[in-house]
Amino acid sequence: MSVVFDCSSDIAMFRKPYTTTSSVSFAFPPPTAVAGLIGSIVGLDNNASERASNAAYWSALSGTSIAVSIKKSVKWMRAAINFWNTKDPQKSPHIQVKHQFVSRPEYRIFVKNGIESRLREKLEKNSFIYTPCLGVAYALAEVSYVGCFEDFPVSEELISVGTVLPFDDNVQLEFAAKLIRVFKEIVPFKMSEDRSLLESKTVLYSDIGNDKLTLKNRGAVDVTRSMDEFVAWFPEW
Repeated sequence: MSVVFDCSSDIAMFRKPYTTTSSVSFAFPPPTAVAGLIGSIVGLDNNASERASNAAYWSALSGTSIAVSIKKSVKWMRAAINFWNTKDPQKSPHIQVKHQFVSRPEYRIFVKNGIESRLREKLEKNSFIYTPCLGVAYALAEVSYVGCFEDFPVSEELISVGTVLPFDDNVQLEFAAKLIRVFKEIVPFKMSEDRSLLESKTVLYSDIGNDKLTLKNRGAVDVTRSMDEFVAWFPEW
């Protein structure tokens, strides 16, 4: 079984870690951002009262697998955000940092195993412990419960996946069926309880809402049929 919910907002910002003076965003929430979103809904304590960098909720997410679908075509907006200059406030109290945001994003999140039952309970009651957001605290998320669905194994050879696709060298796409835009990214996948990056994943995706990637070979990627669509799962945390 998998729990499915939609999330949207006016803006989203999932900062790419290599950006510094100008913050650039991923087009969709990477697994680490989804972990934070799930943690806020369920109410997982990050133990930040002891140390600000703590992320103790990762232990509670052990065994959980997720998938992410881009429901609405990605559009970008840019803005300068005012920050307090903590390094040299006497010289210049404020600094402006350019940010890239996803404008009015809509995503669908699939979750199975691990924390699935606790997440389902909160979604069914529409009662969240902490305020869910999409990447940054001021990107408040509207969360809508879709349902709980059974996952069926896939026997078909040529399939069209509607979610972000974890990529390995054995994955092969079929471009003859439909010409679409395909992007390749390296995204953070898992972090330690002190927020150190433990693992990254290479992914393929289309930024066109509800578009699909047609696979000739799925390699080692776990693909199931859920809600009459094919879902490509990230490995368990």
